[in-house]
Amino acid sequence: MVTGVSSAIGAEIAQTILKLGGTVVGTYRSSDSVLLEQLSTQGGFESFHWDVFAEPHFLEGQQAFDAWVHCIGAIHPQPIKYLNKEGSEALFQVNYFSATRMASLLMKQNLLLPKASIVFLSSVSSHYPYRGGAAYASSKAALETFAKALALELSTKQIRVNTLVCGLVRSPMFDASKAPYSAAEIEAMEARYPLGIGTPSDVAKPCAFLLSDYAAWISGAQLLLDGGLMLNV
Repeated sequence: MVTGVSSAIGAEIAQTILKLGGTVVGTYRSSDSVLLEQLSTQGGFESFHWDVFAEPHFLEGQQAFDAWVHCIGAIHPQPIKYLNKEGSEALFQVNYFSATRMASLLMKQNLLLPKASIVFLSSVSSHYPYRGGAAYASSKAALETFAKALALELSTKQIRVNTLVCGLVRSPMFDASKAPYSAAEIEAMEARYPLGIGTPSDVAKPCAFLLSDYAAWISGAQLLLDGGLMLNV
């Protein structure tokens, strides 16, 4: 299961799984997505609408999954001076509580097979926050800690839980994050990446590794995907 297949990264992860011979149950928030349309033409792919503020009724009647990748996320730059309860809570609902609620339901309904693999998507900002990103960075840091706790609780079933900690990836979310910055600031930001800004494929391939048996002895880990960004920190 890939939650968030209408996003650039989620769609690429689903596409990679399909290319490797897997089948995918995906969720989307908006059906107005070219990426979702492309996926829907392929065999082995089934999708359901799910808004994270609603109950995931699509789980009813589903067979147990051997993997779950959570790609749902939102970003809303806001300086601490202007933080408000509504904005912060909404961001946490999307970036954090969507994952915790889904994990709890999958466990209650026994929808995770023994030796399954779970992958969450986080951000380097959880370790190195930026101006205006306090709520976003905090929500991702909370997700990473949750992933470790979940890895402990699911270890009795040999279920692995890991997190991909991503730097900037070219996507609509990346475009949205650039809005508050000038062209010169964006150029300086991109120059900090020795290997350049990432692409959805740069995330999908390591994700496929963590889902596979090649990562059978990895759980509770945080795999850094940053194009060398942290070499400059």
